[in-house]
Amino acid sequence: MSTLTGERPSGLADLSPIALLHIDQRRRVANVNPAAEDLFKLSRRALVGRPLSEVVFHDSILFELIDRAERDPAEITAPSTPVSGPSMQMRTICDVRLRTVEGGNFILALSEAPSRDSGEGVAGAAGFGRILGHEVKNPLAGIIGAAQLLERQAHPGQSELLDIIKDEARRIERLVNRLSAFELFSAPRMQSCNVHALLDKVIASERAAMGARVEYRRDFDPSLPDMMCDPDHLQQAFQNIVRNAAEAASEGGRKGEVVLRTAYAAGLAMRQARLGSGLRRAMLISIEDNGQGIPREHQATIFDVFQSTKSGGRGLGLSIVSEVINAHGGQIRVDSQPGATRFTILLPLSEA
Repeated sequence: MSTLTGERPSGLADLSPIALLHIDQRRRVANVNPAAEDLFKLSRRALVGRPLSEVVFHDSILFELIDRAERDPAEITAPSTPVSGPSMQMRTICDVRLRTVEGGNFILALSEAPSRDSGEGVAGAAGFGRILGHEVKNPLAGIIGAAQLLERQAHPGQSELLDIIKDEARRIERLVNRLSAFELFSAPRMQSCNVHALLDKVIASERAAMGARVEYRRDFDPSLPDMMCDPDHLQQAFQNIVRNAAEAASEGGRKGEVVLRTAYAAGLAMRQARLGSGLRRAMLISIEDNGQGIPREHQATIFDVFQSTKSGGRGLGLSIVSEVINAHGGQIRVDSQPGATRFTILLPLSEA
């Protein structure tokens, strides 16, 4: 886009079929291109200098996206977002991209989306997120409070279980907060973490859930360094795999076994854009179970959304796993035959 002087943007912006708006730090329209004039049915002269709240209705999802961009200046995308304003004859469903630029300004790109039910897009996600935040967080607070009360009179050996309840409830609360703020698993918050600590939390939680039906074995390389990752997201990915493995291993009343291993990925280097340029050593995490295995015809699509081999499964767990691992610059594969199914994860290492 052009500058804040109000001059007509020139070059490719004039030719773009995407509506482009330059929003200043006071949330006023600083500049637009012709496609934006067409979208809002207002001339450039009428748009420039006007508060965004006078161009789109004040309860628009666009303001929530700008709030998020102020907190985290990464590029934000929001497909199927309804856009409407006083000058528009009807609501338009747009795919939105929002980018932070110098001086606390924003570039807002709006392209009309193919006709679809807006309830399936960000509008539906926003409403669902708010409901999720309210309806889930309240009982979580009660669970945490009850665990704290029980802790005062806990018998020996119960404290560990109560700690798991509190930790898992707080982790779910953090994930709900982030989902209700449109933070997807593809947008990790990187920080230093220890992969073994995350896996130990998963094992403790799954032992409490599955009881004695499954034996968990660790084979960890203690020389592995801490890594940069989103601990909540990565723990969720590990937990989805381990839970599937435990259920498969114990199916039919068998004594199940799940083995978790970590190691350096010998002879492999990975490129990780989030951690800077250059190649990095990789960490290998494998999770193996002794269940009946995954049919060969399902292995190629097991990470696709809405694909599940479990009766009654919705096919979301492993699609989330794939999204999390990809967002961390990693790779995941599955090898399965009767009696041995192994998920192998490769993650780039960095100095934390």
